[in-house]
Amino acid sequence: MRFHTIRSTKWPEKKRIPVRLGLIALVSVVLLIVGGCAIPKVRFGYVATGEGIIAFRVDAGTGAASQVFGSPFVAATSPGVAASNSSVLVHPNGRFVYAADQDINNISLFQIDPTTGALTEVRPRTPLVTSSGMVGLSPAVMAMDKDGKYLFVANQVTSDIWVFSIGSSGALTFVSSAPLAASPSWLTLSSSGNLLYVTVPDVSAIYAFSVSSGALTQIGTPFVVSGGVGKVAIDPNENFLYVPNPAIDTVTVLRIHSDGSLGLGSGAYATGTTPIAAVTSPTGVYLYVANSGSANLSLFQVNTTTGQLAVLTSAPIPTGTEPSSLVIDPQAKFFFVVNQQGNSISEYLFNSNGTLYSVGNSIHLSVLPRSFSITP
Repeated sequence: MRFHTIRSTKWPEKKRIPVRLGLIALVSVVLLIVGGCAIPKVRFGYVATGEGIIAFRVDAGTGAASQVFGSPFVAATSPGVAASNSSVLVHPNGRFVYAADQDINNISLFQIDPTTGALTEVRPRTPLVTSSGMVGLSPAVMAMDKDGKYLFVANQVTSDIWVFSIGSSGALTFVSSAPLAASPSWLTLSSSGNLLYVTVPDVSAIYAFSVSSGALTQIGTPFVVSGGVGKVAIDPNENFLYVPNPAIDTVTVLRIHSDGSLGLGSGAYATGTTPIAAVTSPTGVYLYVANSGSANLSLFQVNTTTGQLAVLTSAPIPTGTEPSSLVIDPQAKFFFVVNQQGNSISEYLFNSNGTLYSVGNSIHLSVLPRSFSITP
């Protein structure tokens, strides 16, 4: 835009405009034009199902969602047959989507169209087979560090964890693996990316690993928790691990020692029925627990020094049927609840006091959702 100097000598005296006021008016007009022309940014959400990945356009302002044309996007195993995706993750750069193909023991890579959100598969797929002949079976859960350098995969049949490095093109390269005593159900990575916690429900235990350049080193022996283990959450400062106990309707607070090992924390706190998943707020001040049996959320305020929990509201937040996992979007604006048997994903916004309120929008599906991830 070209600015012209206003020469007051060319104006009749009665129409003279002070230069300062003229500049203020001009700046105001420019700001109004820029503000009026601003277009709400669109986010893209991806749902892993047994029939491929269903993609949605999500309005960044309202949360309203609409299915992306061409969805679901599939890793075809044969003509007309899609791989069964157990988990889906969006890379932090917003360019790639990874899917765990549980039935064919692969990790599929998709490229995101930045305009439409449509996915295009990038071949070849990454098979869970190493050059030395090691095989991983039934990849069920994935996790990724915040910088998008490493992908962690939990294999349920072979009871192990595999780690891949992520190249600039999104391609995966095997780095390391670690065995477990039984089938893993969840992976939680610390914000620093240096600690990994793996839940093993069959023995009601949690494995702790240190992570260095993708290599896993087990820390001590698995920590056994009474009442079962659900999808655990770690606070941003890496001081506490929160463990839902689905068999006894509590959430247990464990302390994380300086070496990453686990110890008893402030105790166990009552939740709703069958707590199955937990997540902390980005600040670590609040804890949210999904109760699968009572179809609601328990909300707690966290003492960040001691890990003690205080009930945030006496009335749990209702969800859909059988909430199974919780996702906070990378911009910390929307809170998503995956309702496994409700075939839906509920959306909420944060109040300033840590409570949640529904935005009036939900993502509805015709199939069971297994995992959800959204672009930055």
